[in-house]
Amino acid sequence: MSSPKSKLRLIGAFVSLGTLALAISCRGFFVNPTVTSVAIGPANLSIAPSQTYQMVATATYSDGTTGDVTGKSVWSSSDPSVAAFTAPGLLQAAALGNLATLPGQTSVSASDGTVASSSETVNVCPVVESLQITIDGSNSSYDGPATTVTFAATATFNGGNGQPQDVTGAVTWTISNTAILPSIGTDGSATLTAGTPNTPFTVTASLCGAASNKLTITTTS
Repeated sequence: MSSPKSKLRLIGAFVSLGTLALAISCRGFFVNPTVTSVAIGPANLSIAPSQTYQMVATATYSDGTTGDVTGKSVWSSSDPSVAAFTAPGLLQAAALGNLATLPGQTSVSASDGTVASSSETVNVCPVVESLQITIDGSNSSYDGPATTVTFAATATFNGGNGQPQDVTGAVTWTISNTAILPSIGTDGSATLTAGTPNTPFTVTASLCGAASNKLTITTTS
């Protein structure tokens, strides 16, 4: 005849087996959750030339949990001449003198195994110390009939040795009256149309968050 202790041990064994069976049926033999998606950040990153920035990759798993997978992900940049990864998630921007265009732009992504993130855009924008625009070589207001004129933009940058650089093709132009001046080309050329005489309008430019001086232009015909 079995003792009470033996009966308790037997009952305990059955309880343990039942608990294990329930866990197996609910969790599939304790299979680790799989990665369903990867997200990287921050979005729309803007960094200065030669600057480094640590990006982060976050995985979402099949059981709904999330986790940091920055260190185990494979990172890539579509244009390493603008910015490249020197370690997992550590993005290194090119030096100012090595940037072919301003601002430089590249798309970055990360993958954990076979699951890849969507791409995020990274802009490499220098810190603009000054931005100056001129028209036909003059800083003064321009008075003239409907004709072709030429704008120019120069900038000095932090880390650029204080030397002005031609950024005419890189700036974003803002024209207060596009009926008189529809647009300005990347080479700075523009055509004034006939407008109301002696009606002034303004032109400004911006680059990497910096604003230029304002030019006031008046047509005479």
